[in-house]
Amino acid sequence: MLTACAVFDAFAAAATTAWVSSAEHAAETAAITCLAFLIGAMIAHAWRRQASHLPVVRVIKPLLVAPGALLTSAAVCGMLGIGLGAGGWFVVLVVAATLSVLTQGACVAATRSRRRRIAFVGTGEDARRLAADLSRARATSCRLVGRVAAPGDDDGPVRVICDLADLREAVVRERIDLLVFGNGISRMRVFDALAECLDLQLQYMELSAFYEDVFGNVPAAEINIAWFAHLASAGARDPSPAAKRALDVSVALVLALLALPVVVVSAAAVRLGGGPAIFTQVRIGEGGRPFRLYKLRTMRVGSGDRAVWAQDRDPRTTSVGRFLRRTHIDELPQLWNVLRGDMSLVGPRPEQIDFVVRLEASVPFYQRRHLIRPGLTGWAQVRCGYAGSDESSAWKLCNDLYYVKYRSLGLDLLVLIETVGLVLLGPSTASRIPLTPWAEPDPIADAATRVIP
Repeated sequence: MLTACAVFDAFAAAATTAWVSSAEHAAETAAITCLAFLIGAMIAHAWRRQASHLPVVRVIKPLLVAPGALLTSAAVCGMLGIGLGAGGWFVVLVVAATLSVLTQGACVAATRSRRRRIAFVGTGEDARRLAADLSRARATSCRLVGRVAAPGDDDGPVRVICDLADLREAVVRERIDLLVFGNGISRMRVFDALAECLDLQLQYMELSAFYEDVFGNVPAAEINIAWFAHLASAGARDPSPAAKRALDVSVALVLALLALPVVVVSAAAVRLGGGPAIFTQVRIGEGGRPFRLYKLRTMRVGSGDRAVWAQDRDPRTTSVGRFLRRTHIDELPQLWNVLRGDMSLVGPRPEQIDFVVRLEASVPFYQRRHLIRPGLTGWAQVRCGYAGSDESSAWKLCNDLYYVKYRSLGLDLLVLIETVGLVLLGPSTASRIPLTPWAEPDPIADAATRVIP
């Protein structure tokens, strides 16, 4: 669904194109430009929810729509022999990009000015965690007003606004827009209470779905085995294996050719310090099958024989290895794993066998991340960084499950763009990117439309 701002941008770009083009071809160029802008806006809107969780993509995505649409328009017009010339397209780009940023800023400002009022239905402890996560994520378009409690459950720091028997009165009094359901109260009792609110403008959703939309992860503690039933019908979002493999091979080949001189020089630098340049290690891949992963060696010889979590300032790392790890050059040999089919460009990061055995025994659903091929980068990798403990691995699992559910070629492209941004800027710099006036803060407005039937 397109916003009024997107439609205005498309017609404004079309009008500018018609103005700078010759009278003979004004109508054709305007129509092509308008169509390109509408298609670009539809593509951007389709991935706005995932883009809002990636700091780099969130800021640059609105800036890419106008150039992308105009490049498409110029290519189509050029094939038809009705081009404007470089000067004409530049004028359209300046006008269209400026209007796009201004209108996007106006739309975002309108969204931020209306904070959706949320009530949580569940236990006090779950409500406390939700309030803490909303505060930590600095969600700007929603506010947790309070909690709807079961009789006798009045504990916890989040204010109790009512019990289930008085739900309708509290919804009206507190002007609640959205109810979020936790696991602490029987669904039969909840839906009995909701029957009294059917005439109200009230939306509701499960806590796990709320986390997926607002935080970009799946709360593993809030789901059960039934959550995975959606994977049986996830073909609509699952990319074609052939298309994903084609993307993996084509991008890996290009990157391998570009990176070959860097890998050769880096390998020589590692060799100067003594020991082999390439480090190999058995990791767990798709379906739980082991494979041999390749990296440039960054630690002293023999340091990787035992399964120990790597740290930011790991004392086992060599001076050359610190630079290779900071720039991620040490990961480049894994392009060979991608070409071999052991890995994909995007997916959950593969772990060592000892870690997998321990985590599968202690972290619920950990083995589910092996449903798909591991990746050189991934949704969890760009959002969480490297795992340095069992606890951080559990947190990364929440993000891996999100990718397993929503995986697609479009999401892969977003992750690849975010990865490039993180490599260029560094994770600490990227995490401090401020919300520009045109960057959408979070997708709660869209999340609330996904109601439970």
